Amino acid sequence: MTEGIGRIGIWFFLSCKRHLHKWSFLIILLLLPVGTLMIRGSEKETAAEIRIAICVEQEKVYEKETTRGLEQELVESLVNRSAGDGLFCFYQCENEQQVKEEVASRRAECGYVISAELQKQMDRKKFKRSIRVYSAPSTMAAQLSSEVVFAAMISLYDRKLFEQYTSEKLEAAGRSYSQENVKQLYDKWNENGSTFHFTYEMVDGKGQMVGKPMATSVFPVRGIVAVYLFVIGLYSAVIDLTDEKKHLFLAVPYGIRTGCRLAAMAAPVFLAGISGLAALRTGNVDWRGGYEWMVLAGYGVVVILFSRMVCLICRQEALIGSLIPFFLAGSLIFCPVFLDIGKYIPEFEMLERFFLPSYYLRMF
Repeated sequence: MTEGIGRIGIWFFLSCKRHLHKWSFLIILLLLPVGTLMIRGSEKETAAEIRIAICVEQEKVYEKETTRGLEQELVESLVNRSAGDGLFCFYQCENEQQVKEEVASRRAECGYVISAELQKQMDRKKFKRSIRVYSAPSTMAAQLSSEVVFAAMISLYDRKLFEQYTSEKLEAAGRSYSQENVKQLYDKWNENGSTFHFTYEMVDGKGQMVGKPMATSVFPVRGIVAVYLFVIGLYSAVIDLTDEKKHLFLAVPYGIRTGCRLAAMAAPVFLAGISGLAALRTGNVDWRGGYEWMVLAGYGVVVILFSRMVCLICRQEALIGSLIPFFLAGSLIFCPVFLDIGKYIPEFEMLERFFLPSYYLRMF
């Protein structure tokens, strides 16, 4: 028995060597990790920056004013946002007409015009036309950036409400106070985490913490790896039937013939698995350590067994070759590689179960 296992191991080693000597197969193995590395680099270099124009409407004369209003503070707060605060890049325009021109020329995805009496309107709870938005019909930037604008506005207005409330209470109590001290007090309680404190954790389906959140890639690396191994497994089935027709296995003792055939089919899947692991590491996915290895190894075994079953059913390499495009398209469409279509069309959820990549992806 030990000798039989040794011969199966040798057959597996020789099969790996055989596939590595094929330049086309070697290029396919290298293509996935190199491709994901390049895509990851391009995602960083072309980090989306959505330009948004903003201004304060010029309906008010500020010559006698000594303090900035809420509207000026809001514009400055948005324009001075750091690059790491999101995708939106706000820049200031001189007037409403310039905002319209920026949006019309698509130099800006959308534009905001802030009322010159924003704080008075907020105090009177008259919010109509306090902030106007200009947006091209083909963009969703206005809907997405509105949350950023209103969050900044409320943050600034909350400070002013706090200052006003504190001043009134201290004056009513006959206590002296400094406006600067009030601002410092607000900043202290707003920034030290004692008022609100949020903790973000990455948990699995059982609610167990699995590590800190990390950056994710827009490119669906794990889904592509799952489909990649599935297709390579079907390719190994074609090679197996071709080798059978060439009588390659006749010299192998009958007792270990099936084991050698499975070893030969496992060789390209094993090499593709190494390529897939490299792609997962270079693709900036949420790496799960040992769990990742275990699930991918189990998935590889299932792919090999499925491919062997296809061999026993079809018995024609041309037929299996013609089925590869069907399994490839079905995996990309019905499995949650790019989109979990079952969530939107429940009728398609059943079709997902006929494609192996779905079971691998559902493990994460």
